[in-house]
Amino acid sequence: MNNSFVSFDAMQQRVVDMLKSEAIPDEVTPIYLVRDLFGKVRISVSDAVQEDSTLQRLAAGLRETLGKHGYPAEEAILFVDDAMLQALNDMAQEILPGVYWVDRLVTGRDWWTVGDSDSQRMPMRYTLFSVKGGVGRSTTAAVLAWHLVRRGERVLVVDLDLESPGLSSAMLAPQEQPEFGVTDWFVEDLVGQGERVIEQMTATPAWAQDFEGDVYVGPAHGSDPGEYLAKLGRVYMDTTNEPWTARLGRLLNRLEAACDPTVVLLESRNGLHDIAAATVTDLNAEILIFAMDSASNWTDYNILFRHWQTHGLARKIRERLSIVSALTPELDTEQYLCRFQERAWDMFRDNLYDDVDPSDESGAEFSFALDADPAPHNPLPIHWTRGLAAGTSLRNLETTIVGQAYAEFLRRFDQLFKVDNRGETR
Repeated sequence: MNNSFVSFDAMQQRVVDMLKSEAIPDEVTPIYLVRDLFGKVRISVSDAVQEDSTLQRLAAGLRETLGKHGYPAEEAILFVDDAMLQALNDMAQEILPGVYWVDRLVTGRDWWTVGDSDSQRMPMRYTLFSVKGGVGRSTTAAVLAWHLVRRGERVLVVDLDLESPGLSSAMLAPQEQPEFGVTDWFVEDLVGQGERVIEQMTATPAWAQDFEGDVYVGPAHGSDPGEYLAKLGRVYMDTTNEPWTARLGRLLNRLEAACDPTVVLLESRNGLHDIAAATVTDLNAEILIFAMDSASNWTDYNILFRHWQTHGLARKIRERLSIVSALTPELDTEQYLCRFQERAWDMFRDNLYDDVDPSDESGAEFSFALDADPAPHNPLPIHWTRGLAAGTSLRNLETTIVGQAYAEFLRRFDQLFKVDNRGETR
């Protein structure tokens, strides 16, 4: 056995290098190399495959190559039924012809898949996401709702930041809060009572009544939070028939059927947790990613973007992304935004854009020059202002303060995402 240290990060490349020298017959493929919850690798193949010397050789090779991250050869091969192999496909990455790498995870599973995009879906959905908190997502959701309802849109705003709820209280007066919220639906749905709360889990703020459009707010909890922590501990449950992400999609479909919106705004939980992943990858939404020009922000987003690129998900997610410069400072604003755009371009170019000359106008590849407008890396800026920082009520937004902070953001948003009051892109 190899007694040298093999790190978790080095495992996959070592296995690829080992397998390049192996002649693997078609009769034993597909082969799934499954890295389990302990970080150790086993071989999984169909139970229709006969015991084969190739598999025994691969098992011994894995042990030698991976050291402590490998199993003894006699424990390293699992013969499983085809249904179980099929279940591995969603997270499988083909590392060599007929050989797939699979990570079994406790959390983070939803970052490994991206739902198919439907540019014609109605209503249009927008997820407001960030890897860090405190970047103004709630304020932006309220401002966007205010802006869109003034244009005559029917807007549904849903607070999915369940660990830090607050959007609804920012948009609704206490007497306007509905009886139920998102957490109530999830726990009642477990016992077949989800339909009983749908009609009582959205409310319209009084400030929207003077505008042509309508706003419906779906809060994290109802007017009386009740046993909120006990409910929160049951929200993310999979059922026998549905994973949590499918239940979330079903909830949104029902809310949309009840409110008939043209635009849906989803405030996501921040961070790289599964819960945030579902709002980014699984709900067929355009994604506004909020960032500030800090080393930690760029590091976190690079981790996520590199993951999408490494696991072949870049093409499915990249056209739905638009970066937001959150809390853009008042001083040296132009220099700040230039630096922000350059760093965003580096991140998109290295991970999500195609490796071609961005000046190529053939349209066959997805790539943008640094100064291209529009482009996913070209930031929608939100300017820090004293008015918003001082806690201006989101139920009584002042046009002058919104204009100071959001004028350019809203102009760019209207250019990028043109939606008329029938929910159709223009």
